[in-house]
Amino acid sequence: MGCLSRIGCIVVLAVGGVGAYWLYGDRLPSVLSRAASGAASRVTDAATQASERLDSNQGARIASENGAARRAERTKREQAIVWARLAPAGSAGRESIARLSRRNGPAFVSLRAPDLAGVLATGMSKLLPASATRPEVAIVDEQVLVRTVVELRDVAGDGALRGLLGVALDGRDTLRMAGTLDLVRPGLAEYRVRELRIKGIDVPPRLIPALVGAMHRAVTADSLPSDALPIPLPKAVADVRVANGKVTLYKAVVP
Repeated sequence: MGCLSRIGCIVVLAVGGVGAYWLYGDRLPSVLSRAASGAASRVTDAATQASERLDSNQGARIASENGAARRAERTKREQAIVWARLAPAGSAGRESIARLSRRNGPAFVSLRAPDLAGVLATGMSKLLPASATRPEVAIVDEQVLVRTVVELRDVAGDGALRGLLGVALDGRDTLRMAGTLDLVRPGLAEYRVRELRIKGIDVPPRLIPALVGAMHRAVTADSLPSDALPIPLPKAVADVRVANGKVTLYKAVVP
């Protein structure tokens, strides 16, 4: 009896299958195809989402690593800079200028930061705000760097720039400049400020002339670019070149 029952069930299933195929057989391939396509799409979507998450995570990680590498490189460069206090010329700087001034002296002298600090000390002391303390100078590649601690309100003055920056320029902090040094005429050079940093923040280039102007507005000098500070030099100097961490002063031709 049990065997006949099982045979009967199989017969019923077979008949039902044949009937279904007869009724829907023409649509069966498309149904199976849609089912397979849907399954494949779901697998593809899942793989794409997983890939996007992976790319996003990797992108964030790579960006973080690149940022850390840049900060580390910048810190390394900063630590390699040799700073010298701006003070009246020491023996080496004084002797270099004296030799250049002699009729039978050398055609040029090269100065490192400590010697340059002595040469620039007098002129810079008249340009920096009265609140400036611990002014220092350094030479990096083709630029001369100057840094000092100042009352930040002295940098912006009392004009529109002060109103624009507001409380950002309150208190004392480090003012740092980087720029080029070129001769204007015998006895006068110009220090063109290419970069200016206040409170560790780089000032946008468009604002540099206004800040530089606030520092030397009381100084009478030849017509200079708006981003330049006047630097007095001995009249024995005919030209100035900054390269490879040194400032070279060339001797004026003595008639």
